[in-house]
Amino acid sequence: MDQKPTIPSGLLRGDEKEVDQHSRAIQKLAQELQLPADEIRQYYMADLDVLKKEARIRAFLPVLVSRSVKARLRHG
Repeated sequence: MDQKPTIPSGLLRGDEKEVDQHSRAIQKLAQELQLPADEIRQYYMADLDVLKKEARIRAFLPVLVSRSVKARLRHG
């Protein structure tokens, strides 16, 4: 059974749908980059913490954070 990585509640406040979107984004990145979901979650949560401070539309955060994580991991 696929287990979704948990999102620390202190770093993400939102409704259940928003939390689920971030969890799915982490899973997708882990599959694409062939890295453990826990490792991806660390990068994802760090980037999310930075980007959410300036976000006007929170619905775009999973896409923006995913791009940020991919760029960080691909470019060292």
